[in-house]
Amino acid sequence: MPQKPDLILINANVLTIDPSQPRAEAVAVAGQRIVAVGDNDEIKRLAGPDTHLIDGRGSTLLPGFIDSHIHLLSLARTTQELDCRPDKASSIESIAHRVFEWARIVPPGEWVRCFGYDDLALDESRHPTRHDLDHISPRHPVRLDHRSGHATVLNSLGLQMAGINADTPDPVEGVIERDADGQHTGVLFEMSAFLAQKADSGRTRNKMRQCVTAANRLLLSYGITSVQDAGPENGPERWQAFRDLVDQDTLQTRVTMMAGSGRLAELTGAGLSWGSGDHRLRLGHIKVMLTMTTGALHPNLAELRRIATEACNSGFPVAVHCVEQEAVSAAAKVLSELPPLPAGAPPHRIEHCSECPSEVLDAVRHSGAMVVTQPGFIHWNGLSYRRNVDVSLQPHLYAIGAMQHAGVDIAFGSDAPVITPNPWPAIYSAVTRRDHEGQPFPEINRSGRVAADAALRMYTLSGAESEGTQVDKGSISPGKLADLLLVDTDPLAIDPEGLKDIKTKMTIIGGMVVWEGR
Repeated sequence: MPQKPDLILINANVLTIDPSQPRAEAVAVAGQRIVAVGDNDEIKRLAGPDTHLIDGRGSTLLPGFIDSHIHLLSLARTTQELDCRPDKASSIESIAHRVFEWARIVPPGEWVRCFGYDDLALDESRHPTRHDLDHISPRHPVRLDHRSGHATVLNSLGLQMAGINADTPDPVEGVIERDADGQHTGVLFEMSAFLAQKADSGRTRNKMRQCVTAANRLLLSYGITSVQDAGPENGPERWQAFRDLVDQDTLQTRVTMMAGSGRLAELTGAGLSWGSGDHRLRLGHIKVMLTMTTGALHPNLAELRRIATEACNSGFPVAVHCVEQEAVSAAAKVLSELPPLPAGAPPHRIEHCSECPSEVLDAVRHSGAMVVTQPGFIHWNGLSYRRNVDVSLQPHLYAIGAMQHAGVDIAFGSDAPVITPNPWPAIYSAVTRRDHEGQPFPEINRSGRVAADAALRMYTLSGAESEGTQVDKGSISPGKLADLLLVDTDPLAIDPEGLKDIKTKMTIIGGMVVWEGR
């Protein structure tokens, strides 16, 4: 070995996610990369006088987690926004009270930003409206984002600042809800892009940097060393924002940025292509939003085919957001017909694939697409799904075991801030098909669950495969980047009920310790 290791970690239960060497005791790192994996004695013999030695003391070492579907800057914003998730506010009245208290510390005229409400989980079983918010904060524009990210409520001042009035037409991709008299209710669907252009949130660059710093620490505390940002509007300015955050070390997690389908020409015009960048920031799939918000596919099948084909012809694989089974079927059909990708490109992807009955699963398998899905939704939303989703469809929600059995490649993400980015509750639900209250969620012949080792792979090596970086990430193997995670429990040895409670002890990126627990 020409270079002595800079770091050696010994006395660990190393789960490599590498089938050629599934377990080990120690790992040696030189520079940013792993140079050897083996038993304690052979790895310790490699040490030089300046090698830093870490004693794992029997803890379990894993590859760093890869969150394959996240909205990073939205997660960052929530670190300084009002939390209105169901466990914090179970009714519209309680949301209103929290907004009132929060508005007291926000200067008049500045936006009060709130996140996480769920109309289906509220006592009233409806969305709040502008009328619910107007009387409690008349001097503040208020924005309340749904936990899904696909709906927003503005108060009257917020609507005014966003330029929305009774005569404003629905944007092509969205819906402005109106009452029986034709007046807007303040509820907006699929209008995040519109609001980003129209509504000034009053954020400064320093505030955003503070938010990203907090989000970065949160991700590191969960052992997440790489993320794939799935923003559907990502373009050159977002690329530059990530570049600045990464170069300043505000953001230490590695980032693959998907590109919004409507921004393809701008990105290629700026000299960017699939895989542009480096190990800290790279350009990934083209992201396409395929929704049923208006009751019909948007975009329609012909337009989806045009967008996807244009992306392929530009050298980009495609990632299609689709939740409803009609959308999943349409995405699978279009992806199966696309021209070949360049050598080395990862597969096309179906994001979420939430509703997947057997006939839809057949289409997904035939498409050759990878599915990037979120078992954490079963964990956190199980009660709401049982209440609000047709009983016959419930076994086919996030049916990960059925997808695996059909031969579909799967990677996991969180879709944070829709839910917490913590991988362990998601892994727990992938293995047990139980929600956060421990209640079983419907499935057919264990079709909703996978084994613990498979779930770990889906959060590590499969994540790397989903973005085309498996040569560099996803397993503890010589030559790969030393992105590592030390946890307090062996996830393959404990009762599955304990999976959700596993804690991170140390996170390492590129051979550097970037987070340590108590």
